[in-house]
Amino acid sequence: MRIVALDSLRGAAALSVVIYHCLLVWPALYETLGGDGVPFFRTGQDPLTVALLTITPVHLLWSGREAVLLFFVLSGYVLAQGFLRGPQPYLPFVTRRACRLLLPCILVALPVALLVALIDPVPRPGWSDWAAGHWVEAVTPRAVASHALLIEEPYGLNSPLWSLHYEWRISLLFPLLILLAAAGPAPAMVASLVLAALAVAEMRLLRSDWLSTLAFLPHFMFGVLLAREGARLPAWIAALAPRARLGLWGLCYLLLHYRWLAPAPATVVDLINGAGAALLIALVLASARAQALLVWPPLAWLGKVSFSLYLVHVPVILAALHLMPPDLPLWAVMAGAVLVSLGLAWVLFHLAERPSIWLGRALSQRVGAVRLGRAPA
Repeated sequence: MRIVALDSLRGAAALSVVIYHCLLVWPALYETLGGDGVPFFRTGQDPLTVALLTITPVHLLWSGREAVLLFFVLSGYVLAQGFLRGPQPYLPFVTRRACRLLLPCILVALPVALLVALIDPVPRPGWSDWAAGHWVEAVTPRAVASHALLIEEPYGLNSPLWSLHYEWRISLLFPLLILLAAAGPAPAMVASLVLAALAVAEMRLLRSDWLSTLAFLPHFMFGVLLAREGARLPAWIAALAPRARLGLWGLCYLLLHYRWLAPAPATVVDLINGAGAALLIALVLASARAQALLVWPPLAWLGKVSFSLYLVHVPVILAALHLMPPDLPLWAVMAGAVLVSLGLAWVLFHLAERPSIWLGRALSQRVGAVRLGRAPA
């Protein structure tokens, strides 16, 4: 069962990621907005300017990492729906996820690699370190394969693939999350936090990343637990007094803005943002007014093409920077990049996303039939 309001929420988050990466092109904005986030009162820049950009509602227009963490919670919520409807054999489930995630990546990776090889990009003066640091490595078959199949970080040709890297790996572990959730919300959350702590300890103490995927396990678990609650939590929220519901919206806002409000380790900030994302989903499900706003056709369209938009926007931004005349204002280049990204997202949705979803369903049925000993139709 698809909930259009949640699709639109994903679309709005994807657009905010696009705007975020456009802003990172300017050196001053990259210094302010890049990295793990700096509380406005600890910045070396003008505190008032940083506060206006980070803790006011303006931040909703360019939420970068917060939006990605929302994607993780939404994925946990959506994937859990299938398991709650009935048993999900592992191989058909993984087959659908492989088609859904990898086929569009394959279709994007090859043209991007060819583009980089043809234009031989050289950074121009006036770009931020973020913009100048992309497309500097030689394009190799290994790099192309890594981007196409989400094999290893870093993803220098298309940096947003880092989140799909973890989406794909947690998809392979997803039945484990369902088993943990069956033990109850508290044990499941504690178990996911312990596993995340092990991942962080391994990365910091051993300087390896074998367990790095587990660092984002709690975010997917937030979504799974929301799905298991079904309509109970939204109904409870909807039954609260208006002032209490308004307080929950305020709490959600603070949780999602936390990295700009108070210092904390990056992992802790990510968890706080994940809790804010889970609360946001619950509040949307509990509010008929919020859902009515989110089914606005442009937002619904964004939700439909959000995955494709996420895949193509950074290559489009970088291509625009390298191919546009150097005397063209950066704001005009970025405005054009946004429009081109939206157009390409629509094309990729029809050329790759819809066929990959269809193929995933068809192959999973065949895999399931073979597993049960029946000849596939």
